[in-house]
Amino acid sequence: MDRKEKLFGYLFLLPAVLIFIFVAVIPLVQVFVFSLFDIQLNNPTKSEVSLSYKIDVENYANTLFTASSIIDGINIESLNDSQKKTIARIKSLLPMMEKSIFNTKTRIDRLNKVNDLLNNFQPVDSKLKYLPVAAKEINQYNAYVDKIINLTNSLPNTQEMNDLKQAILAFDQVIVKPNFVGLQNYSYYLKDSRLFSAVKNTLLFTVVTVFFELVFGLMLAVVMHKVANLKNVFKSIVLLPWAIPTVISALMWKFMYDGQVGILAKFFADIGLIKSPADLLSSTTNAMIAAMTADIWKTTPYIAILLVAGLQTIPESLYEAAKVDGANAVYQFFRITLPMLKPTILVALLFRTLDAFRVFDLIYVLTGGGPANSTETVSIYTYKTLFNQLDFGRGSTLAVLIFIMVTIISFIYIKILGAEVFSHQKR
Repeated sequence: MDRKEKLFGYLFLLPAVLIFIFVAVIPLVQVFVFSLFDIQLNNPTKSEVSLSYKIDVENYANTLFTASSIIDGINIESLNDSQKKTIARIKSLLPMMEKSIFNTKTRIDRLNKVNDLLNNFQPVDSKLKYLPVAAKEINQYNAYVDKIINLTNSLPNTQEMNDLKQAILAFDQVIVKPNFVGLQNYSYYLKDSRLFSAVKNTLLFTVVTVFFELVFGLMLAVVMHKVANLKNVFKSIVLLPWAIPTVISALMWKFMYDGQVGILAKFFADIGLIKSPADLLSSTTNAMIAAMTADIWKTTPYIAILLVAGLQTIPESLYEAAKVDGANAVYQFFRITLPMLKPTILVALLFRTLDAFRVFDLIYVLTGGGPANSTETVSIYTYKTLFNQLDFGRGSTLAVLIFIMVTIISFIYIKILGAEVFSHQKR
């Protein structure tokens, strides 16, 4: 019976385990694998994971057609004898260069098939597009390309010849090199001052916002807990900032911070906090403070609701006994409320610290990480690397580093501060 119960228990856990594997483990492993490669979507030769040399047959066919068309269009009669020999030598080297790669019937048939597709304006399938080749063949191919490039350098500096030179240089771009770099991306970021600046901004944002959210959230929670008659009304009102989607909230604050029509920007300028309304988001210091303020306003209700739930678990008999002993409200707060609320506070701090450390949408909408990267967090830096620069190798490396940092934060809370929770439960 016990074995059957255990088996049923494992079967009930199986869906959750499978979901965890497909939603968390597999994507994380995939991101780590990408971080070991130099993947750049804006570079055709580095747009995917490659462990061996390949020839982009489609690119080669187009490049050869362009170079051959330019050579055929050259007015040979206008050249001197030396230049004529150079052009003739280039024309003789092109087939030799091609044979260094397309040296079997199968490869020649593939090239012909790709040419047919291109001539009929049809797309080339990736299975035809990329041809795996040996490093020795690449060396032979490069030797011919270098010879042809050296020959073109001796040609006159005319528009026609310059076009030919550019076409010949493009032969180097048809090679898809292995882009496995191992831990080079991690080594790069260990020396990257921009990453250290982003980490500093992230830590500053996290520490300041979480501190004030905890202080204000605790004050708000105590008020909501004490005012019993208005408790539900207060909860509804207090939750409004938290209920508003972050992007909409950020747009609202951005409008109020605007240097021309922003109400808050004008108010702060009128009372002397800033020199002019435009300084609120254009100054490096003010921009970070503005982002922190918006986050504190939005997330304090979340902390308050969590703490209200914790306050409701504290027995009223403790406060009644303290009153009998003559304890005032301040003494009750520090001797009863805070100690009994510690487990809830730790949980709230854990959630909010992890959330604040990964902040993206609020800052992206408000400042985009500016001015001068003064509000650029690690998440913003990762986004820019991935989607602005299309550097998926280094962007994936940043994502892995964020995961490591978040894991360290979680470990600190759960293993060190979390010990307080268990000791509290034992008491």
